[in-house]
Amino acid sequence: MQNSPKKKLVLGAVNCHDLDAVKVDIDSAYNPDVIHDLNQVPWPFEDSQFSEVICHHIIEHLNELPPVMRELHRVCSGSGKIYIEVPHYSSCFANAPEHKMHFSYFSLDSYTAEAEKSWMVVEKKFRLLNKRITFHRAYRRYQLHRLINRFPRSYERFWAYILPAENIVFELQPIKK
Repeated sequence: MQNSPKKKLVLGAVNCHDLDAVKVDIDSAYNPDVIHDLNQVPWPFEDSQFSEVICHHIIEHLNELPPVMRELHRVCSGSGKIYIEVPHYSSCFANAPEHKMHFSYFSLDSYTAEAEKSWMVVEKKFRLLNKRITFHRAYRRYQLHRLINRFPRSYERFWAYILPAENIVFELQPIKK
């Protein structure tokens, strides 16, 4: 699927019906355009091939984060955008047996240029476009998500298991030289 005219990449083809996207999945039952195990790098795509990459509930199923982030950086163009949505660690869905990683609001900070400090040295950096914790609609009606996203450290430290979140959304752009 190298040199595809399609500029959108969707990792995980489950419930994806976007005809303008290259869909990747390990399972042929979901009719992906490319059958590939995303744990195996490099992925079968050219450098900077895509202007949009969608990772909707797929990264938590993979073995390790660093190789995934390197590949996302490689296959996305410098002006492109990467959308990542994963279950928040407090979500009832986060502990599914198939999930190998858990995520907090701060999980990708080492990969972003905006991070104040990082315990991990990462060469491939991203510009953080947006980051937010999402909640079930029962909590959204009270506008709690606005307060929680203003004070995510306090929320995760003291309130996450009292008012569990659903997901975390990260929107990134690779910084390329």
